[in-house]
Amino acid sequence: MKKVVLSALALMIATVGFAQFNDSDVLQVGVANWSDVNQVGLLNDSDVLQVGLLNDSEVDQFGAFNGSLVVQLGAFNESDVLQVGAFNSSTVAQVGLGNDSNVVQLGLGNDSDNLQIGVGNDANVFQLGIGNDSDITQVGAFNDADAIQIGLLNSSDIDQLGVGNDAYTLQIGAFNVSDVDQAGFFNDGDTFQFGVGNYSRTLQIGFANESDTWQIGALNGSWTEQFGAFNDSDVLQVGALNGQFTHQHGLGHDSTVVQLGLGNGSITVQHNL
Repeated sequence: MKKVVLSALALMIATVGFAQFNDSDVLQVGVANWSDVNQVGLLNDSDVLQVGLLNDSEVDQFGAFNGSLVVQLGAFNESDVLQVGAFNSSTVAQVGLGNDSNVVQLGLGNDSDNLQIGVGNDANVFQLGIGNDSDITQVGAFNDADAIQIGLLNSSDIDQLGVGNDAYTLQIGAFNVSDVDQAGFFNDGDTFQFGVGNYSRTLQIGFANESDTWQIGALNGSWTEQFGAFNDSDVLQVGALNGQFTHQHGLGHDSTVVQLGLGNGSITVQHNL
């Protein structure tokens, strides 16, 4: 009986010691800031810095070796981070008024970086799998970015400067790469990648330009750039090793490219006189 009691005490001490390997640091300066940190597992690390008024942060970590950094400077900013698994990393930095960031990481070795400067910007990241990487940078007001990654070693980069720009990236598969850069007002860039090793690059500068890129298959490549206003580009690639380039400069151009099969190539260039 004595051995049983001693064994139980040893197990309890080991469990308490195990739980103490997690690390959480919170620094708040200002008025009515709120932070909620929950850690279950081994060697998870959370750091929260909030300076200002009524900023809100929630961090939930379940697993091992997950890391989260949240920095919020200003007022009414909100950040939510959920990490389930191991070696996931999230960095959120928000400066300004009423910015909102949501990060969900499920798996192993996923990485997310959200930087928002301005007013009312919104960033949402969902990662399920291994080694996915997402970077979102938004400067301005009321910009919205969403990155969803399901699979292995997908990479997404969204950069938006201005007002009311919207970017949506969905990657399901492995080794897909998406890069969206938008500057101006009310531009919209959407990328959908299903498969392996697809590459998409979207650059839009101006007012109310719209780009939709769909890639289904393997090793397809798409490059779309639009400068001006009210330009519209639609790209669909189904198969493998298809490549397309679209350049539209000016006002009100419309381009549609559909590639079905293997090794097709297309170049579209449109300018106003």
